[in-house]
Amino acid sequence: MKLRSSWQQSEFSWRNVLWIGAVHLIALAGAVPYFTWTGFWTFIALYYVSGMIGITFGFHRMLTHHGFNAPRWLENVAAFCGTLACQGGPINWVGTHRIHHAYSDTPRDPHDVNKGFWHAHAGWIFNLRCDLSNFEEYKHYAPDLAKRPFFVFLEKNMIQIQVVLGLSLLALGGTLFGSTPGAFDFTTAFSMVVWGIFVRMIAMYHATWCVNSVAHMFGDNANKIGDNSKNNAIIGLLAFGEGWHNNHHAQPRIARHGWRWWQLDQTWIFICVLETVGILKNVIRPSRAMILAQINVRSAQTQQDSRSQDAVPGVGL
Repeated sequence: MKLRSSWQQSEFSWRNVLWIGAVHLIALAGAVPYFTWTGFWTFIALYYVSGMIGITFGFHRMLTHHGFNAPRWLENVAAFCGTLACQGGPINWVGTHRIHHAYSDTPRDPHDVNKGFWHAHAGWIFNLRCDLSNFEEYKHYAPDLAKRPFFVFLEKNMIQIQVVLGLSLLALGGTLFGSTPGAFDFTTAFSMVVWGIFVRMIAMYHATWCVNSVAHMFGDNANKIGDNSKNNAIIGLLAFGEGWHNNHHAQPRIARHGWRWWQLDQTWIFICVLETVGILKNVIRPSRAMILAQINVRSAQTQQDSRSQDAVPGVGL
């Protein structure tokens, strides 16, 4: 992938700082005063809708890597759900991630972990590269998506869509899900907005950012590939299977990231359900040879570590 010449320039993004800062402040200030179980379950439901269906299934495994064939309507639905995460529209998100894989852990990687944990986690969003801050620039990294009018609409109306969702939750919380018959329930209404929008967004922000930072610094390089990607079980749980990141970097097009039976991959379970009912076709799986190769690498490493330990005086039996 050839980068735009503007990749070497960056600008401090006050827009991103103010937006992300405001989301965090509202979430932290309102989470306890406006806690209700209705708001909490709204958070859980939208965390899965925007995070798993939208980001990990839609933006990542479907639109970025084409790990399976999906009907056009499902691509549109998943892209809409991903836009609700407010991590950028589908064109920006996919374009950025394709660059990451093309130049992983090098100076050309947007969130190169060699520049430090903070840069990989969120710093790169605040000090934003010019090729990722302008639609006319970053559309070149996802030209297939930039040709689709609905995706362009999502790209240019991300905040407006979030506002509509917030107003909808406010109305539903005050009426349908309210506990005050015949009157508008402001407590439930505000709870659904605070937990369904702001708490949910910061939780999804950090889960996604941890894939770029934590899963490139802490964990297991099970496949012994050349970049810093790691398999991290905690991130695997929080990010719907994305934490099995070393597996993913070893074979990016494979739709299943948790290759072993004990590597929980919730997005893969969702994919299997859709495949079973006939919605998804040509799902790309890891071959048995890939899994055996990983097991052999781990076994060889364990034996080497054991020999090294036995060679240290006072450690061997």
